[in-house]
Order: sequence, then structure tokens, then C-alpha cells
Amino acid sequence: MVLTDKQRSDLHAGIHEYLLSRGAKFAQCAEELAKADPESCGGTSKEDNKKSSSTSGAPILEKKWTAVPRLQRRVLELERQIATNAKIHAHRSGGGDVGTTGGGLPGRERRMLPRPPAVHTLQSHSAVVTTVSIHPVYTMAASGSEDGTM
Repeated sequence: MVLTDKQRSDLHAGIHEYLLSRGAKFAQCAEELAKADPESCGGTSKEDNKKSSSTSGAPILEKKWTAVPRLQRRVLELERQIATNAKIHAHRSGGGDVGTTGGGLPGRERRMLPRPPAVHTLQSHSAVVTTVSIHPVYTMAASGSEDGTM
């Protein structure tokens, strides 16, 4: 991976800040890094490091380091949700490719016919259902029956 000059500068400044925050044993490494890249590390002194660490609780490099695994876990969780939703709603897709309708056959209208197993079952009517209306935007349906209930 190739870093831009700005990213490289920020990385060096973060490493310099981290080394300074680790105490006297790492101070020599921080000085050598500052000598190697004075533009990136020149603005970070021990006083600046104490200010930035005390206001945020931890140096920026430590925050970024812990953010990566957190984001990776979130990505995995979202991928699991997508897979679960794909299994649940597979019957709705019709098996077609993108840009086609109805089972992958171009030009054929896709029909929303129910396929077993049923995802939801209406159980409140005691007589024959005579009408069903589906909201065009929201996932809502209303049904009417011969028993006079909706």
C-alpha cells in the first residue's frame, strides 16, 4: 500500500507522539525519528504530547490501532446480517440477474407469487379472505374478510 505524503507525515507524527508517551526508554527512538523526518515530528514536543494525550486519554496512534479491529468486527457482523437476510428473502428475488425480470428471463414480468414455506400467516379472520392491499412503500398489508373484519 502506498501512502500519500500527508498520510506518511501523519503516521510519522503519530509514531513520534506514541514513542514520547511511552517514557524515557523510548525517547531516544523518538529523537532519531524526529531527526529522520523533522517536518512530520518537528511540531510534536513533550509538552504537546502531554496536552494531546491528556485531553483525549490516549495518543492518536493507539486510538487508530484499536479502531481497526473494532471496524473489522463490525464489517463481519454486517456481512453475517446480509447473508441471513439473503436466506430469509431469497424467495423474493425470483432468481434473476440484475436488470432482468422474472427468473432471469429478459422481458418476462416477475410475479410475486408466494412460495412455500410461508414467511407470515394471517390468522385473525374466521371466514374467507376477500381482499388484500399492500402498501407500495412500507412493509404493511391489510386484508378484508367475509366475516366483516379487517
